[in-house]
Amino acid sequence: MKKQSFFAVLAVLGILCACASGGKTNTGKSGIVDLDTAIQQASKEINDSLASGTKVALLNFSSDSDVFSDYVIEEMSIALVKGKKLVVVDRKEIDLIRGEMNFQMSGEVSDESAQQIGAMLGAQAIVSGSMVNMGESYRFRTKAINVISAAIQTSSSINVKDDSQIKYLLSQGKKGSTPQTAAAKGGTQAVPAQAASGQAQPAAPAVPAYKVGDTGPAGGLIFYDKKNNSGGWRYLEAAPVEAEFQAAFIIRGTTVEGTQELIGIGKRNTQLIVEKFSQTSGEWDTAAQKADDLVFNKFDDWFLPSKAELDQMYGNLKRKKLGDFKDGWYWSSTMYSSSASNSPYAQDFRDGEINTRSYDNKFYVRPIRQVAGQ
Repeated sequence: MKKQSFFAVLAVLGILCACASGGKTNTGKSGIVDLDTAIQQASKEINDSLASGTKVALLNFSSDSDVFSDYVIEEMSIALVKGKKLVVVDRKEIDLIRGEMNFQMSGEVSDESAQQIGAMLGAQAIVSGSMVNMGESYRFRTKAINVISAAIQTSSSINVKDDSQIKYLLSQGKKGSTPQTAAAKGGTQAVPAQAASGQAQPAAPAVPAYKVGDTGPAGGLIFYDKKNNSGGWRYLEAAPVEAEFQAAFIIRGTTVEGTQELIGIGKRNTQLIVEKFSQTSGEWDTAAQKADDLVFNKFDDWFLPSKAELDQMYGNLKRKKLGDFKDGWYWSSTMYSSSASNSPYAQDFRDGEINTRSYDNKFYVRPIRQVAGQ
């Protein structure tokens, strides 16, 4: 009887241990799971922790491979959509912002930038993660951040085994960028490597490399180089002085939400302003509209620089006495919006001061454009 009781106790303890494990599948020693299980567990944690109806943007996953990061984000997206609880931002919208703001899905993105991107996407929470090599295994980490408060709403850290799937995805490395040879209407167009007949065609002309201060393809000056061609552009070119003009930022005080100050965002800012003005007050003789309408040297892809882009133009051109800039205020496309203020930022090219200014001032405007690189 005592022997039977002993074995019965062992059986009960075995059941309790199994229950304590939480019923996880595909686990090995020390709680190590495969990649797909880690993705499902992390997705469930996010789904369970966020309120129903929360709009979520799966922003980035830091790893050594774009292919790996894309796989993780796509699988997490599928898992969250299947949960039918959260609203997941379409990848196409994120890719558009990613290109304009120059960040890779597999790269690091600061929480502050992530908040700004989330706000631009209309998301209430953004999800990011990373894969860290621990020697014999990997650590799979994810977190969800509230876009408004920046508070971490949930996070997870899961041990993942180094198996054939991990090795394959990580071995794919970084995706290459495809240089764009047609940066504007009237420019050259890329020639396909082979025609439909199978005959070899002439190779597309090499994309030139520029240095800050060089003359760009539209006849202006290159004032910024981000060192890669992500999003189809590498350089920013300021229009020649002949294209400069003066204009008010707004005439009737129209509120424009969602403009940002980062490098790479001026084009989107300009689009937001133009769309807002065309839908409401119909203001056309203003800084953003006139920059957007500009056609100079057959290029029509000009826009109003963001606050950070304008500051780069001041530092890399005006302070070096390049570009024939005036000693006065220049408009940016970044607005400071609050319940008490709706003021655009401008910069004084006499001393570099950046501040909000009354929107009806007729300040200088120097349009800029993005230029493809190698």
